[in-house]
Amino acid sequence: MSTPEEIAARLLQYYADEMAQRADRPLGQERTAHVEAFADDLAPTDTVLEIGCGAGRDGVILAATGATYIGVDLSPEGVRICRALGLDARVANVTDLPFEDDSIDAAWSMSTLMHLTDDQFSGALTEIGRVVRSGGMVEVAVWGHEPPLASFDKHGRYFNRRSDGGLRAALSPLGEVEAFDTWDHWHGHRYQWARVRTP
Repeated sequence: MSTPEEIAARLLQYYADEMAQRADRPLGQERTAHVEAFADDLAPTDTVLEIGCGAGRDGVILAATGATYIGVDLSPEGVRICRALGLDARVANVTDLPFEDDSIDAAWSMSTLMHLTDDQFSGALTEIGRVVRSGGMVEVAVWGHEPPLASFDKHGRYFNRRSDGGLRAALSPLGEVEAFDTWDHWHGHRYQWARVRTP
């Protein structure tokens, strides 16, 4: 098993080369529907944090609500692209978020937390729970698998794919899972989405 530092280094290398292409890639029908529904639930007075802002595809939708948008990503290239779109984006790690306690109203994270080991995932949820206020809305989506599957892809990216039940259980320390959905099923893989309400 690689160390967390080695995993992060491989991710940074991959996304440094791929991020510009990602900016032009469509989100897909299901993801678009979910990010738009999330955006509809934001108030203009809210501060929304996107964890893993990537090339800003979700961020432009969230920022268009009038809410105060902040994006974080490990990738400096992703942050550069987001800033070019006019988004407030910063290089940061979800396991050490640079925000005050209870300073965020809602958080959104797509296709990011699946790259974390179990210990990192737990630490990320602790950080998200620290910065998101009580009663805040958190939506997370990741690639999962039945049965669970942790592996590296051909590019060296680490994926920790949980079962549906495993993801629900892993998210439970963050709060109540209010809604759960899956799509794009193939050979045990599926895209998993959950809405969590912080206590």
